[in-house]
Amino acid sequence: MYEYCHGGNVRFEPNGADFLDLSANINPLGFPEGVEEAVKNEIHFCCCYPDNKSFRLRECIADFEQVKPEWIFCGNGSSDIIFRLPFCLKPRKALIEQPTFSDYERSLKSYGTKIHYHKLEENWNFECDENIATIAKRELVDLIFLCNPNNPTGILTKRKIIENLLRSCRNWKAVLVVDECFIDFTEQANDVTMKPLLSEFDNLIILKAFTKIFALPGIRLGYAICNNKELIDKLYFHGTDWAVSNLAQAAGTAALKNAETYLKETVLFVKQERQYVKGELENLKYKVFDSQANFLFIKSPYDFDLQEELDKHRIRIRSYKNIDGLGAGFYRLALSQHQYNIRLIETVQKIVSEQNKISNKNFDNVQENICTDL
Repeated sequence: MYEYCHGGNVRFEPNGADFLDLSANINPLGFPEGVEEAVKNEIHFCCCYPDNKSFRLRECIADFEQVKPEWIFCGNGSSDIIFRLPFCLKPRKALIEQPTFSDYERSLKSYGTKIHYHKLEENWNFECDENIATIAKRELVDLIFLCNPNNPTGILTKRKIIENLLRSCRNWKAVLVVDECFIDFTEQANDVTMKPLLSEFDNLIILKAFTKIFALPGIRLGYAICNNKELIDKLYFHGTDWAVSNLAQAAGTAALKNAETYLKETVLFVKQERQYVKGELENLKYKVFDSQANFLFIKSPYDFDLQEELDKHRIRIRSYKNIDGLGAGFYRLALSQHQYNIRLIETVQKIVSEQNKISNKNFDNVQENICTDL
């Protein structure tokens, strides 16, 4: 049965408009200057069909990513492309990490692909290791999805591991999809991106999106980069035409105009806020994993459900208690503007203090009952 699990929809709930929504990982700086004006101007052309191949937008993306325009396919968010890929590649078997972005698994199941898992261990801080290549070779999978940095953990996979996996996959013509939707939040984006290998490997697909880094989830705009012309053609074939609206193409083009400055400001801001929130949560005894993205993945030492308690204070985060391989106590929270991050921390401090008082009171009552019985 289908169940929406992405977060970001609390404002559609009854009385949800005044929630602080930290359940979706959107750039806290908001969308770039010029986007709103571009969308307003483009609204006059909504009586016309969009450019079905997003020619102007692809030119701008190519300049931004330093790749060839013909290597780029634009879609209705990266998830649109994720769901097209199984129908393009027709994989019998696929490999994904666990935990990771849920759409990989759902897209593969929608096609009927058998899924193998590379389980990421808490004891190793959920880092991906060379064993992923071992599984891929043993099972001879046709398709691999790898999120870097991973979602929900925010952990980066070492470039050497991905390179080795890519070279290994080429031996039996498996395709590796590297989802880099959060990579521009990292300080070392140029050192960990797989873009330098695009020209060498036609079995490499890189996914990017305007959703997170440019704070445009409502616009729905993502893209794939690949040097395989046949695969690009299949992406157009296996899906609706006009997947990218006039408004989305205008917004994406505008967002890229001053992207370099915007991204530098984003990386600096996110780093500062990540350090602040991480330090404060660790002071409260939460285990905070070493995320390099605009969100934090944490494990609670307490018995109470942090998501439920924060909901009472009109703050929404993501719980991962129903995710295979994790269990109760794991949460993901997005970084926001500093005043909202302060609100989050002060609220968690209040909740922990109140819960400790309840625990101490219950303990005292148990001790009192024991003494009475004696």
